[in-house]
Amino acid sequence: MPNRFPRLVRRFFISCTAAFAACALACGCGGGGGSPAPAFVAPSPTPSPSPTPPPGGPLSSSQSTATFSLAGQSAAVLVNEPGYTGSVAADASACVNVASVAPPSASAPATFTITALGSGSCAIGFADVFGQRATVQVGVTVTQGTIH
Repeated sequence: MPNRFPRLVRRFFISCTAAFAACALACGCGGGGGSPAPAFVAPSPTPSPSPTPPPGGPLSSSQSTATFSLAGQSAAVLVNEPGYTGSVAADASACVNVASVAPPSASAPATFTITALGSGSCAIGFADVFGQRATVQVGVTVTQGTIH
């Protein structure tokens, strides 16, 4: 039985080494004496923002028509929407050489200036970010000159 004690000691060290290696793998440490890796904590869900509801009423303009008899004449148009203070954009692309509008966009309630450029008729559209629209019909009749 003289060999029995060294065998027991060797088994003990092999068991301890295997247990330490299993523990090191389970906790994520390399066995170098450092602290174990922190436990995984799932991030808490963040609430998704709710969409902004559309305003309480339609987009409207202070006048539905603007008529001019001379190039250079202008008219102010107020575009408003109940409960809305966002951007209103003007679209005068159908009025090339007939009329222009300034500014190209403004916060509601917005005042736009329509200026006559030359004879013709067209429509200037105004739109909010929700796609609601208001239109002003523009007519320019230049009646200036002499007849011989």
